[in-house]
Parts: sequence; C-alpha cells; structure tokens
Amino acid sequence: MTFVLHFLPGQQLPVHKHPGTDVILLVVEGTGTLILDGKEQVVKQEDVIHCGGEVEFAFHNTGDQEVRLFVVLNKVPAASYAKDI
Repeated sequence: MTFVLHFLPGQQLPVHKHPGTDVILLVVEGTGTLILDGKEQVVKQEDVIHCGGEVEFAFHNTGDQEVRLFVVLNKVPAASYAKDI
C-alpha cells in the first residue's frame, strides 16, 4: 500500500505503530523531525527511512513549508490499514 501524507507547518503525526508490516518513508518535500522509538532525527527532502512495524514513530513538521511524505506499507495484514487515509 502506498500513499502521500501532507503536513502544513506545525502539524504533527502522533506516535503510533503498524504491527505486522514494514514502513518506508520518502521525504518528497520539506523538512521536519521524525521520532523513532523516542529518538528524534531531522529529516529533509530525498531522505528515505525504513522501520519495522513494531517501532513507535511520529512526525512533526518543524519547517516553514509543507512537508510531503511518500509512505509504503508492505506486508499489510488487514484492510483496516487503509481506512480513512
């Protein structure tokens, strides 16, 4: 499953997990802070991040422009992962 998330300056994605799948994120545009298992790291355009579904992650647009994240969830275990995207 693939989709693009858009974040305006200041917007956040709360801490969550995707058990049973792998998560791959590509920063298409902008900069922000990615939090993986409580550790913050700055990410920018063209960065690629891979983590397992048991990793707690969150995102915060700390820049002054929109951020777009291209998200790939592989090994999707249930249709509910696509609900309300």
